[in-house]
Amino acid sequence: MKKEKQTSDNKIETILKDTKVGDYMTRNILVGKDSFTLKHVARLFNELKIHHLPIVNKLREIVGIISANDLLRVCSRVMDKGYDREESELDQTIVDYMTSTPVVCRPDDSIAKAIEIFAEGKFHALPVVENNELVGIFTANDLIELLNENLARDSK
Repeated sequence: MKKEKQTSDNKIETILKDTKVGDYMTRNILVGKDSFTLKHVARLFNELKIHHLPIVNKLREIVGIISANDLLRVCSRVMDKGYDREESELDQTIVDYMTSTPVVCRPDDSIAKAIEIFAEGKFHALPVVENNELVGIFTANDLIELLNENLARDSK
């Protein structure tokens, strides 16, 4: 049994080192502009069932990212202040709430490297950049898909 586990662990380690982020990233992604309001982003998250929105400039260079967790923090503050304010914080643009210059990875980075970045940064999405242009996003869900595919293949 111990040898089987070791073989399985080695197989997973090999997969994580040899598989590239570009093989599992989401390529057709919605991007935002820094002029979007928090309210607009919240609607997008709800309607499209997404949790992260990369923010790009006109050259499609990544300038930020906003997450569902960022929105939850704002909503919590709004609820603490009350709803009777004339202009809600949710009507503000995302510039002050997004993560500017987020940590990114490249399509040819290994999945193992992406996992390290996730663990160090305690976040769940990495914009994927090639030649300074956003080409995709790699999320914890993409990682789960990779592991699930390989586990399913091994169980057959």
